[in-house]
Formats: sequence, C-alpha cells, structure tokens
Amino acid sequence: MTKIAVITGSVRPNSIGGPVAQWVADKANTVDGVQAEVLELGSFDLPVFAEELPPMNAPAKDPAAVKWNEALAAYDAYIFVTPEYNHSVPGALKNAIDFITPSVLANKAVGLVGYSFSAGHRPIEALRLILSNFTTGVVGAQVNLHLATDFENMSVFAPAAYHDAEVPAMVQAIVAQDRALAALR
Repeated sequence: MTKIAVITGSVRPNSIGGPVAQWVADKANTVDGVQAEVLELGSFDLPVFAEELPPMNAPAKDPAAVKWNEALAAYDAYIFVTPEYNHSVPGALKNAIDFITPSVLANKAVGLVGYSFSAGHRPIEALRLILSNFTTGVVGAQVNLHLATDFENMSVFAPAAYHDAEVPAMVQAIVAQDRALAALR
C-alpha cells in the first residue's frame, strides 16, 4: 500500500484548493494499492521560518514545525496542490517547505497539481526547482487546471472531463517511482 499525502498549498480560509485537493485524493484512491489523504497546510499554523539553523543542518525546533515533519514522515509519497501567487507558489507553501527536514522527503515520490490562469504551469515549475533540493522523485506527469475552464466563476471547482484520467495516471507514476526509490530509503 502506498500512502500518499495530498497537500493543500494555500492557507486562505476561502481557498478553492481544498475542493481540488479532495478531488485529487478521491481520484488517487481509485488506483489499486493507494491510500490518499488530504493534508491541510493551514491546520499546522506554521510561523514564518526563523530557526537558528536551516533544516539541512538541524531539524526544526518550533513545535508546529515538528508536528508538520512528523505528519509528512507518515506518508510514502506526496502530491502538492498549489495555486499560483505572483508567478510562483504561495508564500505559506514555500515557508512550510522551508521547515521540512530533508530526510523526511528524501527518495520519496512527488506529484504536482497546479491551478491558475496559466493552468498552474508556473507554480509547478517553481515547485520542481524547490523540491530538487530534497532529492525527491518528482514525476513527470502533472495535472494543470485553468481558472477559466475548470472553475465556475473562478470560484467553484468543476474540472473538465478530460482531467478525470490525469490524476490516476500521475498516481500510477508516483507508485512506480515510490517502488523504485524504496530501496534508497
């Protein structure tokens, strides 16, 4: 069984990311041998990163960051669901990633889902760069959602039918990557 965390990238209370993440988890759970759960970034109430040392040198000490790392460590793989803020990822998501102890993500598979007026291409590319620091196995398959065509009035998630097969395809790539990387963990 591959246990996957579907991580919301926005902490805004009225974010449309929650329904997107739930849709991703539901689609992921249709793949045999997968258990996907939504992990709400906002529920960790992470402060702005201000540790004495970067996580590369020492695990974070802040209690919220410790809980964040413990929650992530319970999963075999991850799917980040992110909106686009200023041609990149939301500050809260980048901040949360800054708190991650590298060994938590090392040699684990990652999938990416983005949504914006650029169909999430820019935040996904930003995440690929950020996550390369963790020696993750970011899969090539991704899901790109456009605010104009996959959301009614840019606020209610209503994905086009052609997206239905994209999440399972990405998850199958994640499972394959997870199996390949398991020996390195």
